[in-house]
Formats: sequence, structure tokens, C-alpha cells
Amino acid sequence: MGSDSGARTAFAERLALLYKEAGNPPLKSVSEAVVRLQRTDERGRPVRVSAQRISDWRRAKNVPAQFAALQAVLQILIPEARRARPVPVSAGLYDLAQWQRLWERALADPAGDRPAEPAPEEGRPQAQAPPVAGGVCPYRGLASYREEDARWFFGRERSTRALVAQLRAAEKTGGLIMLVGASGAGKSSLLNAGLVPAVQDGALGDGNSRPSSVLQLVPGPDPLGELTRRIPELASLAVDACEAEKEAAENPAVPGSDAAHFAQGVREAVTAWALREASTAEQPSPGTGLTDIEAPSATEPAADPAPTARPVLIVDQFEETFTLCADEAERRTFLQFLHAACAPATDSGSPAPVLVVLGIRADFYERCLGYPELADALQHRHMVLGPLTTAELREAVTGPAKAVGLELEPGLAELIVREVSADGPRGAHDAGVLPLLSHALLATWQRRKGGRLTLAGYRAAGGIQGAVAATAERAWTSLDPAARTAARLLLLRLVRLGEDTQATRRRGTRRQLAQESADPGKTEESLETLVRARLVTLDAETVEITHEALLHAWPRLRHWIDEDRGDHLLRQRLEEDGRAWEVSDRDSSLLYRGSRLEQARSWAKSAGDTYLTRSAVQFLAASVRLRRRTVLISRAAVTALVVLAVLAAGSAVVAWQQRDDAVFEQVLAEADRVQHTDPSLAAQLDLVAHDLRPDDKGAYSRLISIVNAPLATPLLGHTGAVYLTSFSPDGKTLATASYDRTVRLWNVADRSHPKPLGKPLTGHTSWVSSAVFSPDGHTLASAGDDGTIRLWDVTDPARPSPLGAPLTGHKGTIYLVAFSPDGHTLASASEDRTVRLWNVADPRRPKPLATLGGHTAPVRCVAFSPDGHTLAAGGDDDTVRLWNTADPRRPEPLRTVLTGHTDLVHSVAFSPDGRTLASGSADDTIRLWNVADPQRAAPIGSPLTGHTGPIWSVAFSPDGDRLAAASADSTASLWNVADPASPSQVGQPLVGSSGEMYALGFSPDGHTLATGSGDSKVRLWSIPTSDMIGRSAAFRPDGKVLATAARDGRIRLWNAAAPDRPVALGRPFMEADGGQRSIVFSPDGHTLAVLNGKARLYLWNVGDPARPVLTGPLLGLRTRFAGTHALAYSPDGRTLATVYGDHTIQLWNVTDPARTVPLGKPLSGHRGYINALVFSPDGHTLASGSADRTIRMWNVADPARVTPLGHPLTEHSAPVNALAYSPDGHTLASGSDDDTVRLWDVTDPRAATALGASLTGHTEAVTSLTFTADGQTLASGGDDNTIRLWNVTRPSAARPIGQSMSPYAKTGNFLSFSPNSRVLGVSSGADTVRLWRLDADEAIRHICAVTSGVMTPQKWHEYLTRLSYDPPCPR
Repeated sequence: MGSDSGARTAFAERLALLYKEAGNPPLKSVSEAVVRLQRTDERGRPVRVSAQRISDWRRAKNVPAQFAALQAVLQILIPEARRARPVPVSAGLYDLAQWQRLWERALADPAGDRPAEPAPEEGRPQAQAPPVAGGVCPYRGLASYREEDARWFFGRERSTRALVAQLRAAEKTGGLIMLVGASGAGKSSLLNAGLVPAVQDGALGDGNSRPSSVLQLVPGPDPLGELTRRIPELASLAVDACEAEKEAAENPAVPGSDAAHFAQGVREAVTAWALREASTAEQPSPGTGLTDIEAPSATEPAADPAPTARPVLIVDQFEETFTLCADEAERRTFLQFLHAACAPATDSGSPAPVLVVLGIRADFYERCLGYPELADALQHRHMVLGPLTTAELREAVTGPAKAVGLELEPGLAELIVREVSADGPRGAHDAGVLPLLSHALLATWQRRKGGRLTLAGYRAAGGIQGAVAATAERAWTSLDPAARTAARLLLLRLVRLGEDTQATRRRGTRRQLAQESADPGKTEESLETLVRARLVTLDAETVEITHEALLHAWPRLRHWIDEDRGDHLLRQRLEEDGRAWEVSDRDSSLLYRGSRLEQARSWAKSAGDTYLTRSAVQFLAASVRLRRRTVLISRAAVTALVVLAVLAAGSAVVAWQQRDDAVFEQVLAEADRVQHTDPSLAAQLDLVAHDLRPDDKGAYSRLISIVNAPLATPLLGHTGAVYLTSFSPDGKTLATASYDRTVRLWNVADRSHPKPLGKPLTGHTSWVSSAVFSPDGHTLASAGDDGTIRLWDVTDPARPSPLGAPLTGHKGTIYLVAFSPDGHTLASASEDRTVRLWNVADPRRPKPLATLGGHTAPVRCVAFSPDGHTLAAGGDDDTVRLWNTADPRRPEPLRTVLTGHTDLVHSVAFSPDGRTLASGSADDTIRLWNVADPQRAAPIGSPLTGHTGPIWSVAFSPDGDRLAAASADSTASLWNVADPASPSQVGQPLVGSSGEMYALGFSPDGHTLATGSGDSKVRLWSIPTSDMIGRSAAFRPDGKVLATAARDGRIRLWNAAAPDRPVALGRPFMEADGGQRSIVFSPDGHTLAVLNGKARLYLWNVGDPARPVLTGPLLGLRTRFAGTHALAYSPDGRTLATVYGDHTIQLWNVTDPARTVPLGKPLSGHRGYINALVFSPDGHTLASGSADRTIRMWNVADPARVTPLGHPLTEHSAPVNALAYSPDGHTLASGSDDDTVRLWDVTDPRAATALGASLTGHTEAVTSLTFTADGQTLASGGDDNTIRLWNVTRPSAARPIGQSMSPYAKTGNFLSFSPNSRVLGVSSGADTVRLWRLDADEAIRHICAVTSGVMTPQKWHEYLTRLSYDPPCPR
């Protein structure tokens, strides 16, 4: 806010505040009321004020030219405001004389009485200005809200009501009430600005009594003295009680301050104080006095309170009783007095004279348990103050501004809520971040513009991060040198460092941090300073940095983290190993040896013990002593070893095996730890495990699982966030644009060994937002925050050169540029709310073509349709606009504006066929639009959801079947959009980035996805290419064709001869009715049986898979439900078993599929729906599994005369979902809703028996089963989205093979080994089927090809401490 408009802004804010206090009457009604006043100006003319004029005054657009007009409005508003609040919320608000002075200053302002200047461009920092005189700031910064700030206290209404309810309950029971919360959670604000006004407004009264009075105090170093100063009647009693407490400490047999007579004396003194307060008040008003309380006699207990409700005593920051008061006797006496004051008399049962509320930090919970009175309160009368909900957080931001008549620029509240919540689980904010938020809002208020809090002001203030940085630096400079050293070590121990990831917060305990410190005293001192500054949060036993922003926003801490990062990693590992050694009772086997010991000793000598925890110092010293002892022993024992060599050989083998087992388990544990956050590193660790145990089936299953996950190779070089990634048309070069003001080119012809090309392209004077190739690949266009576009000749990418002077014309940041398909036109989207078109047919002589307007806010993104005739742009006005650019010299806006997003649009992309447009928004969603006819563009279905942060970028794969989206939640997602009307997410999100994922782009072949992130890294992701549309599937018996049934109900056939590249055969068939499908091939592969959700059975001739033909008439069944597996062919192909009725089975003669006839009557016996049917390999037996929890066996040797075999198998405790026979027919496997797999010996199906115990491991229902061709391995899939492998070589002793194969499987209704067992088909998402290759050597080659550069020496030593560096992939 410039100084020239300060007085006018102060006037507008003051008027807005008065208007708010008057109840926000309609502008028209105020205008009409002025007419009714019949006032005249100095010339005798009637005073008239239009509604628009009043609105302009309130918004600082102009100032009244005459005071008479303003006075008339004030005479309407001031009485209304005074009626609602007799005492003005701000001094002078009802004073006409002050209003005239304020008006005169505003009128004299150079900016007065003329239209306001436009707000500065978003993103351009404004000069900081002091708070405007006369303005009311509703934000308290780092300070807590006070009683007088209750008007601006929002977001804690729910907590206030809960605390009042606690007080009401305590009115009956008595006893202390405790408000417990983390530091910075807002306890003091809730007590002062929430509870106190509520009590004074009569929240505890019964409607007939006067409101309670409130006494507030903070204990300080002399809590008892503070209490007696506020209630003098307790003074003499306090001296005696304190002496008694000291005597009791020396002689426990003597009563202390908890003696009954002291309790009675406290109650009498407090009641006398209450009476005195009431009687000395001249005119008691609600909340200021007490009346009608009779003082009890010395022998008579206090009488019940009269019409005035009982007073409330609030002790805020009660932890000071422990931290500042050194006298235990005084502490206990203070506590006993509080307890006695709120406890009812035991002899007479009369109620307590006061209610007592204590506010205390959660990290003092344990200290409180040492005092029975506090322990009782924590058990029965305490309230935990947790984080605000999202709605409450929004109210805490917007409520105070509205209360003083300020407006928030659209999008500001959402930005703040998103920034605050980004650091917590599932969008929840950390309780301790509230003071930092308030500080940021205070700084934003200081930069307000025309009665409005703006995005530009918030960003200029630095947001949360700016508040953190300024506060942290002040706290740091307040410490002495020794405390600064302790603070540095303390903060670094609250940070988790990773080699290839950004630092993150970690938790510690106060006791641990103090005990491990070389200077516990200074550590405590620095910790308290950081807590007071709200930079560190203490919660019960845990200590953690208040907000992740501190790690990035405070330059000093960021420098500590970044400098000598390798040394910090070594220190971190040394301290962790030291703690593990301590926990294991100093197990000598955990001590360092060899090179690790030398490396640690060398670093410790250079750094000094000051930078190590005490346990780490002792751990290192013990390691050195062990080495010396080992050397001495080895020298003395040479002769003895010779004698004992034979005896020791056996022991050595055992010891070596034990060590080998331990190392192997460590590798697996490390892989498990990172598989969700960095699958590429997990894949490398799985390779190490496989190298250690090549024959271990668990290691093998890990390889097969993770090789099917998206894996990445990192590209290192940028020093700032990467905002855009773009492949050249030939796919051999990648361009990346970064915050570090550079564009980098990379040779990615060999994706397994990408290399940088030449030096970074420089020239931009600020961050670079965009770098894209022209369609011919000869030109690169870059743009950024400096408002310019630069063109580069990249005909030889190793030697790029600039083309001409930068293109200028935009006023502000250029967010994105895009070439037209013919390469002759370049479009640029800018902060200045325009899109510009440039003629770049000759890139050495570019020329401006046109400027496209229409957007009402900055334009963030732009894209051409594949034919170049349509241009799409999205921006901060939450819309996407379309233009006809068939003639780029004369672009025409299309009348349809695409609306639906609720926040700014970051990215748009056309599908390759030009019929679909995708948009990604800060509302965390992706939307698809039908733009086949751009004049009638329309949304397609519902938004795609799942991300927890803004969508920064969207991109279609070259074939148009997949859509990728990059998000601020640090992940990217893949979507199957082959049918845009039925999109579905494919697999799990791509993870591994430690910063927001800003950019992504597909390679021209669609096999690689390049992403750019806030952690400065570019990653090349290998995208699984074996995806097929479908939620269930079936292999043809020869394994060369796969049939899939999609969510829309259509069937597709695929050539699966090359599992890595399945190819669709023909077009989808069957009606797209969205129904369930059960499918199965006949043994000869010529017929595909399909049972739909309407109980209709179809038989398709698929002898020519490209041209399926329906055979014969549809067969109608009577069931209301059919399980996916409730359809089976006999091995000879002559019989088909299906469900028939709800609980019955029908066999069909399908020898001639065109003339299918039923065989016999439906088979009955089950009492639930039939979920699964399967024939034995010899075709003589049919097994059926049902929702009635049983499995039944049927003799079908003669299909026309089926008979049941034996008794139903009843071991499952829930519905049976899946059945599978082993190839030899001796074993039957069943999967159930009871989360188990069971094996049955069915050698004699008349006497089937359970084999061993049930196989457990799944955490939800088992829905699919399949055996390998050799029958030695069983795979099971469940609703827990995992696949588990079981060694069933001996079915009676079946055991799991490794861990579950997850999280890269999303098994639904399809899980099947191909007939040759070289491929495993799995469901992998809502409508995706994948083929997993089961060849270990091929998996190893693939992992090495797509994760090169991941297992660095530093990474190896961080995760594989017991092994010498030996990467699993050839270098």
C-alpha cells in the first residue's frame, strides 16, 4: 500500500468497520434512509447519496466531496452500531468530530476523490508500509488473543462450547479442570478470548443469575504469591500452609497443606473474597461483580451461591508452576489451594466457592501425574485442544478480517489453508502452526490495499515461510554463543536427512535430546527459546519442529542442512546406531569395525565431540576399544587358533551363516522401508537381496512385484525447482526449465544412461517457467518470470545458440509457451491476463500476431489442438477459454467458457485425436471436456479426484489412452482414458519426489514420463506398457490371447504373445451397459462364454479373434447374482457349468455351441449365492463355492446324472469367493471373505479333508486364486490390493514365499498364471489389467536399465552399512 493512499484507505477501513458494526444493512436501505432524514448541504440542496457512492467510499475508490453527505450516512449507521454495541469496538468510532478529521485528511490525500489506482500485479512484491493509522488489525501475530480481542477470535467456537460444558459438569462434581494442548495450539487464546467472554455473557448461569466473574492469573516464579496478591484473604493462610508442607516433607507423618482445616480455610477465604468483590462494585454488571453471597461462619460451611453464578479462576500457562517455581513446598501448597477452592465441602456437601481451569502444555502431562489432584483432573475433567478442522481454519483466517470490514481477495483463504495444511496428515494442520499463520496474516494486513487483504500482500509478506524465517532469526540472535551451538545441534537432530530427498521433520523426546546433548543445560535453554518463539512444538513426550516450512524458509537452517550434507548423513547414521546400541544393552556385535569405523573416527576428529550426542561418542569410543582389544587378542591367539582351527571351522560356518542371515534381513527391511516413498531405491535394494540369495523365492517375488512398478532414473544438475519437462520430437533430447534461471538439455537417447548436453542455457533474469521444442525439433522456446520469451537454435542440441533478441510485450510473468502443430505460431500465457500469438515461421525474425483477451485474471496455461485450429487457455479466474486459431492473425474467441473448477487452472492438454481436453486445477482435481465440436464444448463426467494438492500439470500419452497428472502432493498419477467417459486410475501414484511435482511430459514413444519437482530433480519414469482395459480377464488355453471385460461391459481380445506389448485384436464387442461380466475360454480356445449381470449367457465364436461372432441364441438364467468365477468349462470342452438360480447350478451340453442344451435339472444344496465353480483336471468332479461358507463336491462323470460327493466342506467362516485345482487334481485351494486361503486333499473327493492350517496374511477378502503349471506355487489375490505367493510343493506344509507383492498390484477379480506360467495376469486398478513377466533375469535387466544412478556410494553406505560397496547393476 503506497503512502499516497494511506489516509484514504484508513477512512475506507474505518467506514467499513462502522458498517459492519451496524449490522451490514443493505446499501439501498441506507440510501433511502438518508432521503428520509431530509438533510440539506451548505447550499440548501437536499442531500442524496446513492448506494453505489456508499459502496465506493467503503472500498476506497473515492472520498465524499462534502462532509454533509458523509454526515447523513453516519447519522444512520452510528445509532444502529451503538444499539448493538454501546461501547465502540474502536475508540472514536461513534464520534462525529473524529470522523470529520479523518474525512479531511482523506480529502487532502493526493489520491482522494478519484478512482483508486489498480492493485499491483500479482507476484510483484509491494513496498512494505506501516499499519495505516486508524485501521484496526484483527490478527495478533505470535501473541495470543486477549479478552479484549474476543471480537476477532474465530475458529474455536466448538472448543469454547466444549470447555463451557466441562465447567458446567464441574459445578456438580467439583474438582480442577485442565485444558491440555501442544505449544502453539491456542490454549491461552481459547481461555482469554473464548472462555472468558462466554462466562461473562452468562454461559454458566441459569437465566436468572448474574454472569460469573472471572479471575485470571499466570503462576510465574512465585505462584502462591501471585494467588495471594489476587485474593488477599488467602495471605495469612498461605504462610501457615507452606510451613506445614515443608514440615511434612521432612516428616511424612505430619499433615501438610492438604490438611482438612487448610481446605476449609481456603473455601472460607475465597468465599469472603467473592463477597468483597461483589460489595465493592458500585454498579455490578455482568462479568464485573458478585452479589448476594453470604459469608459462612467459622463453624458453618459456606452456603449455596445466591443469584450470582460462581466465579471462575483461570490459571493460564500452568506449566510455569514446574518450570519457574523452584520451591516444591510452595508448588504443592499452591496446588492444594486451587484444589480446595474448587472442591465441595466433604462434611456438609455444599458446593465449591469457585470453578478452577488450568491451561497447560501437553509435554507436562507426565509431570502432572505426580500430583494426585492433577492426575484426577487428567483422568476425569480434562479437555485436549487439537488442531482446527479445515472449516474452522478457514474461519480463523476470514472471520477476523470480516469482523473489521476487510475483504479477502478471492483465492487468498484457499491458498493459506492449503499452505498451512500441506504439512499434516491427510490435510490436517499441525497445532503449533497457528501462531505462525497469525504472524503471516499480521504482515499481510500491514500490506493491505484499499480495505482488502491481497494475494500479492500475502506473498510479499512471505506467507507462512516468511513468518517462520523472520521469527526464527530473532529467536536465534537472542541466544548466547553456547546456546546457539546447542540450538543448532537440537534442530539438526529434529531433521531427517536423505541422500536423494529433501530433509524432513523427525520427532524426538525432550528427555532423549537433553540426555544425549553434550551440554544439557544449554540444550534446555535453547529448547525453551525455540518453544516460546513457536518454532518447536512440545506435545506430551514428543518434540518436533512446528512446521516443515522452517526447513526450507529459514536460510540459516537450510544452510546447516545443505553444507557438508555427507557429513550430516554420517553423523545421523552414527547417532542412530549409537541409540540402537544403547537400546540393545550395548551389544558389542553392533559396534563399528573396519572401514566404517575409520570413516566415523576421521569425521569425529574433524568435527569434534561437540557435534555428537553422548551416546554416539560412547558408541564410537566402545568401537575403538573393541578394535584395540581385537588386535591384541588376535596377536596373542595366533598359536591357539592353529590348535583350535579344526574345532573352530564348524563354528565359523555357523557364525558366517548367522551373519549372512542378518545382512539379508537388513537389506529386505530397508527395501520395505522405502518401497512406498522411493520404489526405484527399493528395486535396487531388492536386486542386492537377490544377489545375496539368488535361489530365495521371497527375493524373487519382490523382483517380480517391483519390476512392474513405475521406476525412475534421477537427473541431477538443477539447483532449483523444475517447472517444465519437454521431449524433442525424436525423443532423444529432453529440455527442462527451472527456478535456478536456466534451461538444461539432456541426451536421453539411451534412457538407462541419460547425460547432460553442454552447459545450461542462461539469459533469463528470473526463474524459467517453460521450455518447449518446435514440432521440427530445431527450435526451443523458453519463457519465465522476467516477462520475456527466448528462442534457441537446437539443431545440434550439444551446441545450442540464441536466436535474435528476446520477445517482449507481456507485462508480468509468462507461465507457459506452446508451439502450434505446424510450428509457425507460438502462444504465450501471462500474468497480464492475456495470451499472445507470435509468428515464428522464421525463428530468427519472430513477429507479434495477436493478443487474446477474455480472462479476468492471470493466464497460467495454453495449448493448441492437434489440428492447430483451436487454442485453449486456463487461468486464475478458474476457467478455460477457447479460441479459433485457424487463422492465427485473426483469432476468434469461442462463446463457450469452460467452468466447473473452483480454483485456478494450472494446466490444459488436448488428446492426440483432438476430441478431449484435460485441465488440472488448484482445486486438486482433473476435469475432462468434450471438444470434438469446440463451439459446443462440454464436461465429460465427474472430476478425477485422489490427489491431496493442486494439479500442476496434465499430459496425454501419444496414443491417447493414458493421462498423467503431476500434483503438489509430491506424486503423479496415471489414468486410463481410452474411454474418456469412464476414466480410471492405473496402479499406484508415482512417488519418490520430496517436493511438489510441477511438471511432466511423455516421450514420443509413450514408454517414458519425465517429471520435474520442487526438490530440483528431474526423473525419467519407466511406464508399464502392458496395460489393457478391463477389470476381469481370462487367458486362452494357449496363453497367446487374453480376453478382458471392462467396466463399461464391453469385451476386448488382445494378442498377448508378447506380454510387454499386448495388441488389441479387433474392436470391443458386447453392449456397453456397465454390467458385470464373467468370462471363460473353451479348452480348444474357439469359444468364449460370457455371463452378464442380467443373467444372460452368451457364447462367442472367437476362432478369428479379430472378428468374434455370436453363436446360437442367448441362454437365460434365473439368478439375481453371479460371482465372477461362477462359470467353468469341463476339460473336454463338452460341458459348461453355470449358476442358474440364486442357489443352484446348471450344466450345459456345449458340444455344438450353436445348439446348447441343459443337462439334467439344476443342482441344489447351497443356501447362498454361488461364487465359484471349477472342474477337476480329469473332468469327473465339479467343485462349487458359495456365500453360505461351504464348498460342495459333485460327481459329474455323467453330466446328465450329477450326484453330490461327501459332506460340504465347512472350515471357512465367511463366504467362499474363489476355487482352484492343482494341475494333478489332488489339491483344491479356496479363498474366502474370512481373509484366508485353505488347501484341501481331494484325491478322493468323497472324503475331502483340510490340509494343514489356513494360510493367513491377507488383511481383507481373498478373491482370486491360481496355480503354476507345475503345481508348486499358488498365487492369491485379495481386496487388500496385494498378491501373495505360497509354496505348495507339500500342500500339508504350505508356507508363504516372501512378503506380499504390493503396493503395485490392485487385484480385483483377475489373477491368473498363463498356461506356460511365464506371465502372471493381474488386475491393476479400477479398469486395468497388466501382464507381469516372471523371468528374474529379465526383471534384473529392466530394473538396471531404468534406475541407473539411483544406488550411489553415499546411498549404499546409508542403507547397507554391513556391506562393502558393490552395486547390483554394472557400471
